[in-house]
Formats: sequence, C-alpha cells, structure tokens
Amino acid sequence: MTHARSDATKAEWIGLLSACPVVPGATVSKPLFSAPEGKVVLFAMDAGQEISEHKAPFAASVHVLDGRLRFAVGADEREMGPHDWLVMPPDAPHRLRALDPSRFVLTLFKGAQPGR
Repeated sequence: MTHARSDATKAEWIGLLSACPVVPGATVSKPLFSAPEGKVVLFAMDAGQEISEHKAPFAASVHVLDGRLRFAVGADEREMGPHDWLVMPPDAPHRLRALDPSRFVLTLFKGAQPGR
C-alpha cells in the first residue's frame, strides 16, 4: 500500500468518489489516513471482484459509498449498499464480493478495546 494521503497536520477535504475511481476488472485501494491509533483506506472494486476471507487483529468498520457488496462476517452474509455501515470485532473472519462497481471506506481502530 502507498503512503496515506493525509497526515492530519492540516485540514484536507477529499472527494471520496473521485479519489478512487473503479478500474475495470480490478480492486484498488487508496490509503487516506494512517496513525498509530488507526487507519482509513478507500477501496474501489469492479463488479465480480472478490477479497477472500481474512482477519484483522483490530476492530474495523466498512462504510459503503456506492454500488453493492455481498459481505460475510463469519457465517453471517448480507448485501450492503450505499450508506450501509458495518462494524466488526477484532479477529472476525470476513470476505466480500462486489455485485456492482462499488466503493467503500475501511476504518481500522488499532487502539480500540471493544465493550469498554
């Protein structure tokens, strides 16, 4: 992954849809922010693209901007569309498939301790 676009040393406005266009036949990620406490990454996926099952050792959220995703966390699988938001606990196995060209924001909460 490349360096984050913002280091939060100054205000910065970012048009999320234009910052990461959907590329035919590809999945693209653009780091927006990175700090010891967390990371924000913008993703664009063409229809049919998949991210296989994996885990993150941190709590995470996914905010769908446009398109449609089929997102599974463990055995629970759902369709997500624009403005849907998902929160996952640390170490939750998850996978996704873009049903339409889609963009979403992934936030990793490195310092978070769920339930506190």
